Amino acid sequence: MKSKTLRTAGIMASALFFAASLSACAPTESNAPEMQSERTLERLQAAREIDLGNAKDPEVGPVASGDYSVRADKAALVMNDIEHGQYVSQSQIDDALFVPPRSISLTQRAELIRKLKDAKNLDNRGWWDWTRDPIIAQDFSVQEKKANRAIRDLETDQQISWSEIDEGLEVPRYP
Repeated sequence: MKSKTLRTAGIMASALFFAASLSACAPTESNAPEMQSERTLERLQAAREIDLGNAKDPEVGPVASGDYSVRADKAALVMNDIEHGQYVSQSQIDDALFVPPRSISLTQRAELIRKLKDAKNLDNRGWWDWTRDPIIAQDFSVQEKKANRAIRDLETDQQISWSEIDEGLEVPRYP
């Protein structure tokens, strides 16, 4: 009887040990964010390496090379913030993960121009809505000029950085 109890206790102990070792490997609520941040760091590192490689390519030209360098730095800053436990918004992560294409098709160019024109129209509407506050109205006016410049450069097939396109797409947000 004593040996049967010891055997049962041994089986129970090994089952508990096995379950505990499995639970240590399985994601739990406490280590799920850690695993997510590790994946995010890996993706950011991959995007940074692509950006750095593209920045060193002499065929992309000086504007694109500078743009890739800026994006690589952005990815490095976001990685640093995550590694040091600082809050990083999803939009910051998405922005840092974006690797600009080496070239864009005519269809993609037309789509960017359409989006910039939409942003410009929102800037214009915002200016009219905020004429009672000249500082806010000026923000909309500046953004409209950035959108116009990006549209002009895309329509005339000039070199333009993704940073300039992003700035042109921005629309000030006020309550």
